[in-house]
Amino acid sequence: MKTMSPWHRCVSPVHHLRQSSGISLGRWFGLAAILLIHARPGAAHEINTSYSVVSVRSDSVRLILSIDEADLIRLDPQIDVNGDGLLYRDEVRGGGEAMALKLQDRLSTEVDGEPHTPEMLSAAPEVDVDGNLFLRIVYDVPLADEPPATLVLDLEKFLQAPLLDEHKNLVRVFVASDQPELLAVLSASSPVGRFQLREEVDLLAQVMHFVWLGVEHIFIGYDHIMFLAALIVIGSRLGPLVKIVSAFTVAHSITLILAALEIVSLPTRWVEAGIALSIAYVALENFWIRGASHRWMLTFAFGFVHGFGFANVLRDLGLPLQGLVPSLLAFNVGVEIGQVVIVAILLPGILWAAKHGHQQRLVQVASAVILLFGVGWFVERVFDLSYMPI
Repeated sequence: MKTMSPWHRCVSPVHHLRQSSGISLGRWFGLAAILLIHARPGAAHEINTSYSVVSVRSDSVRLILSIDEADLIRLDPQIDVNGDGLLYRDEVRGGGEAMALKLQDRLSTEVDGEPHTPEMLSAAPEVDVDGNLFLRIVYDVPLADEPPATLVLDLEKFLQAPLLDEHKNLVRVFVASDQPELLAVLSASSPVGRFQLREEVDLLAQVMHFVWLGVEHIFIGYDHIMFLAALIVIGSRLGPLVKIVSAFTVAHSITLILAALEIVSLPTRWVEAGIALSIAYVALENFWIRGASHRWMLTFAFGFVHGFGFANVLRDLGLPLQGLVPSLLAFNVGVEIGQVVIVAILLPGILWAAKHGHQQRLVQVASAVILLFGVGWFVERVFDLSYMPI
């Protein structure tokens, strides 16, 4: 009697489940679909982001700062009155003004070279379209003279601990109705935004900025990296792997463009949980599939879901009105560059393992790890939990 390795012992119940007449994978994924419909907003791309909207007026510069509940608790744990790790409207309403005054000293602006500390006007809870709770703080910088030519927004003190190192503040500056909005992404490593308010936007610089944002998103999007790894780990020849990556590229580009232009949309909670489910399914399928020749078709289908995820990121960043299409295409190009780099890093090891007879073990180990993450993310996003390490 042939003995099974520990890996096969782990896998065999799954294989039996697939072949059993009593229980099918279809039923399990039917249950997953029901959970997906009832999913709460998820966090594949965990918010970990605050938003600044700056309006330059004839008599003032108005700054609206929006901070989500997780970062509010990081900034001041006492705002969570009942200590349950969640915030409610009443808690944000009760502690919002004190928080706004506390943060006022951490914000700094320069208008035409003159330093100003914004004055707090109001603070109130706000819920976005995905059900995320924010504190919306309105600050004002009075102006005595004509509209300014330059504006500097310095968030160095705000972006320090206890906010996480990877926290970003997305800035949109509106000057006038006939002028394009200005965009910036501030972080602890780059906390200062400098804006020329009377100059035409440098379209090339804007395009390169969105290319970089696309590359950056892929490298911090661990779910997309694991999906790619699960897709290509079973490959032993270059041709089928190129088809897989190409199918993913075409599919997610279609939904990225359609969703970013608001032609098609899906609830964020469905998209993020769907991405996690696609990771879990591909990793699970790796235990019985042999070869990658037909995988491109499955990849194409799941690529549509991931495209909506990329579009959600773009929606948060805010596409500029001027140069909208070039910026959208630039972000997609950045995503593809990041994707190619990741595949180039993984591919030599995969082909080496296939050549030297280690592919089965590599597939089993890698797929088991990816499956755990996929299932963990799916449960986390469906039930609005927060326990995954990444």
